[in-house]
Amino acid sequence: MDICYMRNYKQPAKFVTLLSKAAKYYGIRIVYCQPADVNMAQKTVTGKVLINNEWVKKEVPLPYYIDLNTYCFRFKEIITFLKEHCFLLSKGSYGTKNTVYKRLEKDGKFKHLLIPTLDISSYSEFLSALTVYNKLILKPRKGHKGQGIYLISYSDEKYVITENDRETVVNLQQLEQFFIKNIHSKQYLFQKYIDSKTIFGHPFNCRVRLEKNGQGNWQVAIFLVRIGSYNKVVSNIAQGGSISKLTPFLKANYPRNWKEINSSIQEVANTLPDKIEEIFNKQNTSMGLDLGIDKEGKIYLYEVNSAPGSQFAEGEIANLKADYYFYLLKLNA
Repeated sequence: MDICYMRNYKQPAKFVTLLSKAAKYYGIRIVYCQPADVNMAQKTVTGKVLINNEWVKKEVPLPYYIDLNTYCFRFKEIITFLKEHCFLLSKGSYGTKNTVYKRLEKDGKFKHLLIPTLDISSYSEFLSALTVYNKLILKPRKGHKGQGIYLISYSDEKYVITENDRETVVNLQQLEQFFIKNIHSKQYLFQKYIDSKTIFGHPFNCRVRLEKNGQGNWQVAIFLVRIGSYNKVVSNIAQGGSISKLTPFLKANYPRNWKEINSSIQEVANTLPDKIEEIFNKQNTSMGLDLGIDKEGKIYLYEVNSAPGSQFAEGEIANLKADYYFYLLKLNA
């Protein structure tokens, strides 16, 4: 039985090799391909299969199951064809960060996790919000790897713009110029700043990496903490930093109430993914939840990622994926 693993990269990553070996245990062959490798006229795909630990090019009948991520959906003609002839294991993105927030807010069950988010369309509205909250995070609505994020702070009649590890003190006129040049004409999300920092002052977030398992349910592959050691605003590893396992991190940074925080994160991991699928009516196989924790231990939801990476816990993710593939095959046996 073949399952197509479709991504935009030309060559299979190391993870795909692990996945192919894990799937082979169940008698499943992984066919790696890009969207352009699909032959719609012949209903075939020219991909790569692992033979004697080497990836070999091979044309095969189009597999019924296609494991693809949201980045493949930009190939609209091919995706339309695949929807008609195959079963796609990803139904696409959940939308922008603001869209996810609004849907969760309307549902209400996880409203307590949401960071106050503001609809701001003018400099005067921005300045008023900054006066109320003192610190605001400005994020691109379609952010990628922590790029283009600013922290704007106000205290003692002083305004500070922070990007990565660079702080710039500005006056009101310079702040307005910054807003017009960098923010006003672009799609930005304005949020209250959450002081999610280590005891050493480094920003961090907790990534909950999930996969569907052999029972068709969401399961955590890994809890990890991403620490922005050289960045004052974001904690994305692509911007420099380090990672830690969740439990020792909580013990070191929240010694008084680390057990309660850990329990709350576990509860979010066990319940939020099903709610996301319910309110968006989209069934996916992978998910990443990014959480912040303030100084008191309150948890906030930063982002829901429908196409998370697999660079951490590759073995766990590969095994969970293989188990899920086998689950799907049994359903249709």
